[in-house]
Amino acid sequence: MRIAICDDEKSFSSVLKSKIYDYSNLHNWESVVDTYDCGYDLINTKIKYDIIILDYQMEQIDGLETAKLLRSGINKFSCIIFLTSFPEIAISAYDVDTYRFVVKSSLFDGLYKALDDFRKIIKVNYDISIKSSNEFITINTGKITFLEVQNKNSFLHLDNGQMYETKKPLTDLYKELPHTHFFRIHKSFIVNFMHISERGQNYVKVRNYDYELPISRNYLSKFKQKYYNYLKDL
Repeated sequence: MRIAICDDEKSFSSVLKSKIYDYSNLHNWESVVDTYDCGYDLINTKIKYDIIILDYQMEQIDGLETAKLLRSGINKFSCIIFLTSFPEIAISAYDVDTYRFVVKSSLFDGLYKALDDFRKIIKVNYDISIKSSNEFITINTGKITFLEVQNKNSFLHLDNGQMYETKKPLTDLYKELPHTHFFRIHKSFIVNFMHISERGQNYVKVRNYDYELPISRNYLSKFKQKYYNYLKDL
């Protein structure tokens, strides 16, 4: 999740950035947060953002004008969340397809609510493509129960019992999966939280498969935290 903060108060941006990372860790988001203290710098960036948190009142160029120019560039589809001390100016902000308007007097309650709602609408289940047996196969990530590596080849196990073998490294596959739901529990295994049917002290089982997937001691503590956060969000 790529997030931009644009506010001409650097100290405020720094605090907000820290809070967003705290939120991301709590909800299993893999986030990168960048800060800008001028709308022109954000407009001229080559980085495509999922979410842009934009102060409405800024000196050189205000938030509304910044948003209008953003909508004609690579960030035309970004989710824009406006911050302001003056709620009465919210109406004009919706001309630039604003996702949410947050009043600074209740900043974190409003921002966390906006991020909560955004997480509900983004897709967790999406398609990835792998090459298996000289064919390109499209697989929905929600159907994957777990992945494993054997003799340098990766195997994707689906909820219907199907299995696909690919030469794509497990580490590369992991980068393509939603980390809100997938976690590497061992150097040889990645599991989808959605499909866990049983959790032991150092193993998990997934639906439709009888054998235990080991949780490495190196991953155990973080797995417990991530899985707990996933269950809280259900």
